[in-house]
Amino acid sequence: MADDGSKGKVLMIYTGGTIGMLPKEPTNPFSPLVSADWTKLQDFAPVLKSLPLAIELHKMPFIDSSDMHPGYWINIARVIRDAYKEHDGFVILHGTDTMTYTATALSFLLENLDKPVIITGSQLSISQPRSDAVQNLVTSLTLAAPETFGLPLIPEVCICFNNVILRGNRARKVSSSGYLGFATPNYPPLGEAGEHIKIDTKIIRTPSTEGFFINENLEKNVMLFDIFPGISPEILNSVFSIRGLKGVVFRTYGAGNAPTDEIFLKEIEEAVKDKGLALVNITQCNQGMVEMGLYDASATLSRLGVISGVDMTPEAALVKMMFLLGQKYDIETVKDQMQKDLRGEQSLNVFNFVYESGTANKIYKASAKQSGGFDKHRIVSTNIRINGVTLPKGIKQKTITLAVFMNYPGTDENTSTSIPQCLGILTGTYDEKPVNLTLGCSERFKQVVNPDRPIQITIVAQGGHAVEWEGIFISVYTSVE
Repeated sequence: MADDGSKGKVLMIYTGGTIGMLPKEPTNPFSPLVSADWTKLQDFAPVLKSLPLAIELHKMPFIDSSDMHPGYWINIARVIRDAYKEHDGFVILHGTDTMTYTATALSFLLENLDKPVIITGSQLSISQPRSDAVQNLVTSLTLAAPETFGLPLIPEVCICFNNVILRGNRARKVSSSGYLGFATPNYPPLGEAGEHIKIDTKIIRTPSTEGFFINENLEKNVMLFDIFPGISPEILNSVFSIRGLKGVVFRTYGAGNAPTDEIFLKEIEEAVKDKGLALVNITQCNQGMVEMGLYDASATLSRLGVISGVDMTPEAALVKMMFLLGQKYDIETVKDQMQKDLRGEQSLNVFNFVYESGTANKIYKASAKQSGGFDKHRIVSTNIRINGVTLPKGIKQKTITLAVFMNYPGTDENTSTSIPQCLGILTGTYDEKPVNLTLGCSERFKQVVNPDRPIQITIVAQGGHAVEWEGIFISVYTSVE
């Protein structure tokens, strides 16, 4: 693996893992497997000598991937930084158990990436007759030097496994033993390697033209937590009371639903408002996304300040939170950025506008909210939800009807510089108990909104009665492609 100026240059970073394990006792093939030096492994892959590559080996301290930790991720990033200018790309040999965490972490740590970083490993050691190691390694090295092999550049952190090329921060381990060990449930593969390597250039990220550098700060005081039937508020309280805890990624049911009893929700509210924790909602399902407000169960979480993780994997949501908190952003910035696509880790951006409780005596004007500068042409969904709508006591009325208007305020909030435009009518059955009303208004909102101006919402109540509510929530989803 000598240097040759006429060859593509790839740095191979060896961390350990199944791919490089040999029996601890050379004469006993049934002895425990341990990580071996590359000098003992390269003879099992003689094909590497025929590749038109100058492969440089960097040996990290060998660890079982189950011992992977944020400090090790940062050390890998530093190795890549120090060798960045001299190499066409990078291949990381890694154990499969935490490969998706490492791939996700590097996608955030490596800023302004314009070279391929390919992570690979194997289900069987490279020394085994039926091992998948050599094919995974050769394909990864090929992808890491695209110009040498006439391939499109993939300027991303990828996982290459079983001839499938996956975006790293979208990947999940789907089998503990099958050769098809990884998949991206909510995103198509970036490419496939059969007789020919085919890259889907329409979905790969654009190379950065800014200067490459690495981020070196991750906040470790975060956790993943699954909601389950029968979970007690005491368990939640003990989780939220962990010393130094900064954020929690909740894995909830279906489209983002969780228990709705008052004691449970009180713990959530105190965690957000009193303890200042960042709480992110992702689904327990392998496919699909959280849609906050689609059902009452998730709408209440939204009202309490839990934010949507859209369709991120658990690994991506957790590591993204580590990254954002590690940058020492204030909690509101962390919440905002958690709902925006930063590295291709989610399919949609989310923009939320929350209006506190109010009263409409026929007409109510909410304070203006800055819209956030999103691209109105990329809007795919807009929902307006009014929670806890009630009429005055003693009023017996079978329905509640509200009209929602939007316009832009003038310098004085009592005036406006545009004519209010109706976004739609909300109607609900009323039995003298608070009712939640939801309006899907994507097309109308898209026609009316000016993303560069603050939004003012006006609610008009039908009839002569005052109407009260707990809050108004507007969620705008935009595509990232």
